[in-house]
Amino acid sequence: MLARKPARAAPELELKFQLGAGALEALQREAFPLGQASISQLHAVYYDTPDHALRDGAFSLRVRRKGDTYVQTLKHRGAGGLFQRDEWETVVPGPDLDLAALEDTPAGTLIGDTAPVPAFTVEVERRAHIWTRGETRIEVVFDTGLILAGDRQEPISEAELELLSGSPQALFDLAHELQAKAHLTLAFESKAERGYRLAGHDGVAALRAQDAAVGPKTTGAEAFQSITRDALVQIAGNARLLQRAHNPDVLHQLRVGLRRFRAALSVFKGMLDAEGLNLARAETRWLAGELSEARDIDVFLQRAATPDEIEESAGRAAFFRALRIAQADAYERALAAVGSDRFRALLLNLGEWIEVGGWQRLANDEQRALREGRATALAAPVMDRFEKRLRHGARRFMEIDADARHDLRKQAKKLRYAVAFFGGAFPEHPKRRQRFVAALKVLQDRMGELNDMNVARSVAMKSIGRRSGELAFAAGLEVARLTGDEKSAAAAAHDALKAFRKLKPFWSSEGRNDGLNLSKAPLRRV
Repeated sequence: MLARKPARAAPELELKFQLGAGALEALQREAFPLGQASISQLHAVYYDTPDHALRDGAFSLRVRRKGDTYVQTLKHRGAGGLFQRDEWETVVPGPDLDLAALEDTPAGTLIGDTAPVPAFTVEVERRAHIWTRGETRIEVVFDTGLILAGDRQEPISEAELELLSGSPQALFDLAHELQAKAHLTLAFESKAERGYRLAGHDGVAALRAQDAAVGPKTTGAEAFQSITRDALVQIAGNARLLQRAHNPDVLHQLRVGLRRFRAALSVFKGMLDAEGLNLARAETRWLAGELSEARDIDVFLQRAATPDEIEESAGRAAFFRALRIAQADAYERALAAVGSDRFRALLLNLGEWIEVGGWQRLANDEQRALREGRATALAAPVMDRFEKRLRHGARRFMEIDADARHDLRKQAKKLRYAVAFFGGAFPEHPKRRQRFVAALKVLQDRMGELNDMNVARSVAMKSIGRRSGELAFAAGLEVARLTGDEKSAAAAAHDALKAFRKLKPFWSSEGRNDGLNLSKAPLRRV
């Protein structure tokens, strides 16, 4: 019988990649011959309480069998980083949990008196290599197998790079080398997270944004990393899901992740290096453009009347056939983008920039103060500027054209994202914050309805091309249905703007530490 060792927390720094078709074979030929691998068969049972308290606390708990040895592992993804996890390991005598080993871990209080039960199983063949270069040692692991939850299963084909010694930059350098040899896509979902999705029968449900973990004492650097990490996870996860199913909500949440990332670039640009900022802007702008047409058509179809609601005609049926063809083409464009080498490079480059990018080494006093000082010193003047722009643009809302209204909507969206990022950093006026957030949501919804009407015209024109006659007439009728209440929608947006202008900001613009005042700094668009 094996003696139980005390569970001990140890951080691990690793990169995880999904392997594309032929990637494993290519890497075996190029760098990691099968004959030099340490091969093992792993069987792991993941446990949780019936109400999934561990998952909700960002923990995973498993007992893994490797040969004749059983190891109980508790992992936690906290605020340490995209590629870092805290880990507690305990050698156990068999496949059952050792609850006593969890008592002194953060998971102990989550479990309480409720005994965890099996949630799902992971079966993999693991091929492990140790890669060395100078003082750097990295474990390179290839896992192939299955996740099993009841009668449901999902294949595993992934690579993990774990830094054993050396600098974090060396880990990314090796990742770039391997990505040049094979189709590797940076991934953030662990086997546990994938297992939970499978067990919950929500395997293709869209990944939504998490609440920003920015408090009053969070530094600028910590806030930037926390916000962009979560946005990158949302982008990568939904891109993977989009390749499994043409789900409009997945596409929408992928674009939400992009917008959140781009909003963060706008908010934090004062402390970022120009090279990294420009690359992030260019690549996220490219991806957003590749996805926009599919989203526009999705919205048109979601808002369109069904045949049960109106009398269907041959012209209308032909128009919607043309629209469905355009939708299929737009999704092919979106799928080509998220399946491309450029997208794989985008994920790795952005992940590297967030974790070890040049912005962390800028020596300029103002940039260093923003990075090391409290995030509130950066957030307050930026939100001041966004709010003033929105208030100023709202004064003549009923007189401006559709393009100007679209620009104003983008200003509202920037402010709403900034409020979502930093709301928890200004806890002094919770009720005022609730009113402010609620008013911004109503405003964004009302202005979004106007924008959808404007986009509907463009979608209809593109789908019919230069064709005329009955098809064009049907398209015109459908656009008229979708935009018939445009005046009332504009009036509702105007009312929402007036209601917003009556509210006081919930944040304090005083006490900006380090002597900084960014209220007059130009805010470029992203």
